Amino acid sequence: MAYVVLYCVLLIFSAGCRRIPLYDRSTSVNIVIDLDRELDHEIVMTVDKPLEKIYTDKIDGTVPAYYEVLVYDTVTDELVSSNIIGEKGGSLSVFPGDYHLVIYSFGTESTQIKDSHNRNKLNAFTTDITSSKGDILRSKAIWPEIEHVSKAYEDDPIINEPDHLYTSNEMNVTIDAFIGSEQNVTIHTTTSSILDVYSLEVLNIKGSENIEKVEAFVTGQVISNYFGIPEREASPATVYVDMSIDTENNRLYAVFNTFGKLPGEQNNIFLDITDSGGGQYRYVFNVTDQFDNPDTRNHQIIIEGDIIDIPKAEHGGGGFQPSINEWEREDIDVPLG
Repeated sequence: MAYVVLYCVLLIFSAGCRRIPLYDRSTSVNIVIDLDRELDHEIVMTVDKPLEKIYTDKIDGTVPAYYEVLVYDTVTDELVSSNIIGEKGGSLSVFPGDYHLVIYSFGTESTQIKDSHNRNKLNAFTTDITSSKGDILRSKAIWPEIEHVSKAYEDDPIINEPDHLYTSNEMNVTIDAFIGSEQNVTIHTTTSSILDVYSLEVLNIKGSENIEKVEAFVTGQVISNYFGIPEREASPATVYVDMSIDTENNRLYAVFNTFGKLPGEQNNIFLDITDSGGGQYRYVFNVTDQFDNPDTRNHQIIIEGDIIDIPKAEHGGGGFQPSINEWEREDIDVPLG
């Protein structure tokens, strides 16, 4: 009799149970990336000659080998998860829900990333030049031989040029829960650079053959970029730029990258010139009108440098230019015991 009762209980339970398909706890999201390296303007110079690789790299950027995908909660903007994917894309697993996705090129040389834990704070920046070098640069304002001089650089940080950071933002992406077999979601996105690229030329200078080195400092630039929003930080910085010397055409020139011109700021260009004998010269030019001119579509900054006249150095061997006399042979007998 007990067996009959037990059989009936098992029969009732088996009849009352049914198979329920399980929800996949996470969904595989495929990211497909198209890279847009084209600038919205052409970089041009007054002299039609090929640019050196150092400048073409600034214009074209480097094709990223990897990207990082940052997944943020749409309510708190806090980081939920992240993953490294390849240059063409990749996949990551995400729980069902609503998200903001921020994708950026991983492994840039001078541009750095901080505060990725929150989308509103996610920031791309570049390092200040070393404090010791900055002090030396600012102290150049007291050089007695400088005629065209400002008392100092602005008090703003002096930063290195950023390199191209390619980003894209996919806002309010809904990842649904799927029943049964594994499901995939595919998101197509296009990454582009957050930087502005400018050409800079100083024309009609005198004594270009006597110049050893030229350092330029471009003031009134944006210090960093909150690319998760995206929005440029409203703080000024001065960008440090190495310039090239074209003795054939009596000009100085460069291509430089920046997070952008900061609206409302004055844009001065300081030129610190070192001649072949170690002598130092400084010239300052206000180019705010060129940065602000909407017709400057090619981001071309041109300075008439006819006030620059660098005489031939009377002596060589300026600071930090050591010389070594030719070695003279001398045989010495060394006793061995």
